Order: sequence, then structure tokens, then C-alpha cells
Amino acid sequence: MQSFEMRCFIVLLAILSGASTVLAADAELAKHITVPGDWKGEQISLPPSFAREMQFKGIEEARFSPGMFQEKSNTFFSYFFVFKIDPGSELTQKNIERELLTYYQGLSSTIFINSRNKKIDTSGFTCKLTKTMPVDPQKIYPEGLTEYAATVNWTEPFVTQKPQTLNLIIQTWTDKTTGHGYLFVCVSPQDLKDNIWQSMQNIRSTFYRNLQK
Repeated sequence: MQSFEMRCFIVLLAILSGASTVLAADAELAKHITVPGDWKGEQISLPPSFAREMQFKGIEEARFSPGMFQEKSNTFFSYFFVFKIDPGSELTQKNIERELLTYYQGLSSTIFINSRNKKIDTSGFTCKLTKTMPVDPQKIYPEGLTEYAATVNWTEPFVTQKPQTLNLIIQTWTDKTTGHGYLFVCVSPQDLKDNIWQSMQNIRSTFYRNLQK
């Protein structure tokens, strides 16, 4: 990882690590996530310190592609995260849109203030979900899974500090035994036909198989 990328990653980790302390018992979620060695990651509590207005409570596991902070990389700002949400939250389309919008508004605002001492207007950020039909030829998806395609329009704060449109593929379900809600979200500004999406889908498939063990 080059020095600039390292600085970006350190800033991100500093913000995420300041979110709050995650109980050791929650390390179980991370055990189900398998990624190549050059993917980096972190676990934080929800709501995070940069988006205290979020109503979802639980934990987040995030994993970042090798090109996460390389503007010219074909995996620039490509990553995925898993929310494990405490029982009681409704995972409706409206609620997910609200929570993700709050998440990205808070992240962008906090990065600009902490690393650039600059305020940014996030009122124009948007998050729009469209329900799609999940394709599960391997029969590995959790029971009751719902899938959405989404776009987030925001200002990317780490590298370009410019407006950016992120594509998201969101899969969500509720564990009927524990009552925990889950969101598995793949994120990238790249076209949905680009290779990074297949890479993240393969990681997601392994995650689902691990859940079944």
C-alpha cells in the first residue's frame, strides 16, 4: 500500500475505531467473512460516531479492495460491508434508504472536518433503492432474503473530494431464530458489469456458505 493510500486508510481506521468498542462476542460475524489477503477491513459498532443519527444498532464488518484509495484503479472505492442489526429494527426499503443516506452524509462530513478542517453541505446527497429479483442458482441465500439495487450520490471525501455516484447491491434478511437483521452491501462506482462485482459476489457467496456451517 503506497503512502497516500496508507494515510487514507489510517484516517478511515481512526474514525471507525473511534466509533465505539465492539464486544469480543461479536467477533463471530468476522469469522464468516473470507477475503484475499490484500483486502483490508475493520469492525465498528452501529450507530458509528460519524453518524449518531442512525437508528440501526448493532455491528458492521467492512472490507476494502486493494484499489480503494487509488483514483485510477478499476477497484477505486470498491468495498463491501455487513450490518448485523439488533432485533427490533424493521428492514423496510424506506428505513434502509434513510439509514444509508445518514451513514454516507456522516462519513463524508466527518472526513472533511477531521482531515481537511472543512465543512461540506450534505443536504444534496441522495440514496435510492429499487427492489430486484435475487438470483440464487446455488441455493445458498438465507431464508426471506430481499435484494435491492441502489445508487448513492455524495461527495467522495478521501481522494477526489468530488461528487461521486456509488452503485450498491444490497441483500437483506432477518434471522428468524435470533431476530437479528442483516444487510450485505457491495459498493463500487464501477459499472455493474465490471470484474469487481463478480469478486465481491464470490466473497458474498462464501459468506453465505459459512453461515450455513
